[in-house]
Amino acid sequence: MEVRLLRYTHDGVNLVAEASKITTDENLGENEKVFEMLVNNDYGSALEHMVFTFELKDISIALSRELLEHRIASHTARSTRYCDESSLSYHIPENILKKYGRRGEDIYRSVVEDAIQNYSKLYDALLEMGYSRKDAREVARYALPMARHTTYIWTVNLRSLINFLGLRLCVRSAPEMRELAEKVRKCVSEVYPALKKIGCRGVNLGVCPENEARPKECPYRDKIPTKNEVRALR
Repeated sequence: MEVRLLRYTHDGVNLVAEASKITTDENLGENEKVFEMLVNNDYGSALEHMVFTFELKDISIALSRELLEHRIASHTARSTRYCDESSLSYHIPENILKKYGRRGEDIYRSVVEDAIQNYSKLYDALLEMGYSRKDAREVARYALPMARHTTYIWTVNLRSLINFLGLRLCVRSAPEMRELAEKVRKCVSEVYPALKKIGCRGVNLGVCPENEARPKECPYRDKIPTKNEVRALR
């Protein structure tokens, strides 16, 4: 997986801070401090003026479908209707497969590669039957495995990005999605260092909404209380 930041709002700190200042007669102070306060407190609408555009290369089709759950963003993907998918690579969930030994990985590779070969066989057979290339691709794409790689252009404002990172940096997130979230955070942190502090929802909110679902491997298990633990203090 490769994540590249293609475009972003330049001078975004000042833009966001100045947008927030029109909402009050109070002196909010220096723009950098205002920006950090808005990010830390998730004061939403002003954050929407800062926008990022990423190229997400070699993500699985499965991940791209999950990414569509983040609807307040712009999504453009490689088209399986107009592109030949026979030569693309595919996702291997190595962190899971290696946990159980080589046998599982061998079976996984065999099944996915068979599916890709079947896509090519179906496409070629349809051409021989007289289908146009366009119609053959239209039919054959339904045989593609969800592991197949695709490329995405994703544009998202900062408010939605914080929501995305909060959900997808959680240890309960799907491994491939969590890898994507970590790479996205790294990209935006390089241009706006204040965004390095963004983490999972527990980090962002100071309380974990996962409650009993929070797994043992959560690094904040003994540092951040759950929502139910806070409610019990009432």
